[in-house]
Amino acid sequence: MKRLFTILFIALSAAAPAQNAYYSVRVEAVTQKSPAQVKLNWKMPPAKTNGNISIYRKSQSAANWGAAIATLPGTATGYTDNAVTASSAYEYLVVKDDTTNPYGYIFAGIEQPAIHSRGALILLVDDAFSTTCSTEIAMLVKDLSGDGWEVIRKDYPRSATVATVKTFITTTAQANANLEAVYILGHIAVPYSGDLNPDAHPDHIGAWPADVYYGDLDGTWADASINDITSANSLNHNTPGDGKFDNSYIASDIELQVGRVDFYDMPAFGKTEEQMMKSYLNKAHQYKTGALAVTKRALVDDNFKTMPEGFGGNGWRNFAPLVGSNNVEEKDLISTLNTQFYQWAYGCGGGSYTSCGGVGTTANIVANDMKAIFTPMFGSYFGDWNYKNNFLRAPLCADEPSLATFWAGRPNWFLHHMALGENIGYSTRLSQNNNGTFYATPIPSLARIVTTALMGDPTLRTEYVKPASGVTFSGDSTKGAVVSWTASAEPGLAGYYVYRSTNEFGEYKLRSGLITGTTYTDSFGTAGTYWYMVRPAKLQTTPSGTYYNLGLGASASGTFKYPRPEVGVAAVPPITNAQLYPNPAGSTVQLSISALGNATALISVTDLQGRTILKTEMQLQPGNNMQQLNLGTMLAGMYLVHIQSAGSTKVLKLAHTQ
Repeated sequence: MKRLFTILFIALSAAAPAQNAYYSVRVEAVTQKSPAQVKLNWKMPPAKTNGNISIYRKSQSAANWGAAIATLPGTATGYTDNAVTASSAYEYLVVKDDTTNPYGYIFAGIEQPAIHSRGALILLVDDAFSTTCSTEIAMLVKDLSGDGWEVIRKDYPRSATVATVKTFITTTAQANANLEAVYILGHIAVPYSGDLNPDAHPDHIGAWPADVYYGDLDGTWADASINDITSANSLNHNTPGDGKFDNSYIASDIELQVGRVDFYDMPAFGKTEEQMMKSYLNKAHQYKTGALAVTKRALVDDNFKTMPEGFGGNGWRNFAPLVGSNNVEEKDLISTLNTQFYQWAYGCGGGSYTSCGGVGTTANIVANDMKAIFTPMFGSYFGDWNYKNNFLRAPLCADEPSLATFWAGRPNWFLHHMALGENIGYSTRLSQNNNGTFYATPIPSLARIVTTALMGDPTLRTEYVKPASGVTFSGDSTKGAVVSWTASAEPGLAGYYVYRSTNEFGEYKLRSGLITGTTYTDSFGTAGTYWYMVRPAKLQTTPSGTYYNLGLGASASGTFKYPRPEVGVAAVPPITNAQLYPNPAGSTVQLSISALGNATALISVTDLQGRTILKTEMQLQPGNNMQQLNLGTMLAGMYLVHIQSAGSTKVLKLAHTQ
């Protein structure tokens, strides 16, 4: 194992053709609702006109791409897909059939429904900050809750062991089926695992930091067989029973998104960990509340243009669906970000623990601001991030810090889902679980290695709507909760959603449809104390289409008596009837819903194991309502269609024949 990565690297360097910075298909999309249509546009690498172009499409959670939906000549620059439906999103692969097979991905949506709930999140807090950063951590918890996360906080001393932390995560997951993420704040119990050197240097073989371990709930991680102390860095030494795991690859699919914000051992910045933590959390709050003027553009600083793996594609290929291919520029990373804002910036080059060739050094970042949000990078050594003045973590420490960074190149990362509202933790887990066949990885043996990790807040998204504020209650107990709020300053809002919870940072459940005013009356429930949250919604347009984007929630609590029992919500009347036809169904099925009044219905299709295959939202009016569901590349079999409208839920069985 210890020589595998070096040998593979040398062999591929000699045999594979050179790929320059543009070795990617840079895809973007324009969508329309009626008639429903996804129009893909792309830019190919220069002079790539030979060979055909194949287009593949699948649903977000489908297990395979299936057959190509179109084959086009090599000169084609676009494709229009009319076999789509509104309130849906589709994942596309565009690949060129030639000697280098350039490819690109996009997740394109037509008014993709809002993500109301993100699931539960464990916030692990280094108790060195429990008191000194209490104000900022309280702000973080409120922001996480306002973004749809149920927050479960646990503080640990730095002396806590990896086993202790993992036991807490596992126990919490067993008690809470909605657990989706782990956010590590500080220098808590860094797992080490493997006997590998993905940067291909013989003096860097051994165990690397492996936060991915905390995201695996059911895999087997042994500490019995690896005995390697050859690395020049003693932290990489791995011997039986030393607490460092044997696994060089993840033991099983990762269930939880994991991200870490850690300023330990970064003395070059001349600031305490507390100062850097406060700076980071304050900047994250500004970003999430729309207080930062975000420029939707990206840059790539590729100093590996002749390398066969095309590392720069982690910038070019990923950034086009996020900011548009015309807004991705080739520039020097550090000097540019010192004076200009770019939401995304990718740099790669030969490295050390504290430098990246052609990009700069940790000292350069100390002397310069980092006016970016996301700064993935790649180079030798510094992907091993738990090292003094580490270059990968350096952008998070700067005076104007980046909020997320990761070692992108071995393996590749896949960020295209973020264009329609998914968070960076979603992309992290997707990249960790990729086996090299579903999404392309130039060296298959580097897929699913344990070193793939996110430095930063895993809940970060690419767009935020300015929040509402000033949630108050009025009226008497005969009316229930009469909720009012101060309007968001965000232009072009579609309206607001109202949610309710029994706990300030617990699970908030949707109580309303889309409201265009600034007041809502909830008349249904059992008397008690509740928290209400209001979130603004905007139909967001990106280079990947349109989706309903939510701002952080503003919340307040009160004690209420409700005039009606919990059987529904006034603005979301119960569903009286629902049908599917034809059933069994082929590529599409018609969903018919009868409702008593105006409502929002959340529709999800799951397989019999409970895995979500499709999600959409349906706006109901009094009487019968119709919507077509595109079953896409779903495998033949039995599925369940869940229809939720607050207190009213129906489940229909669907037989799929295609």
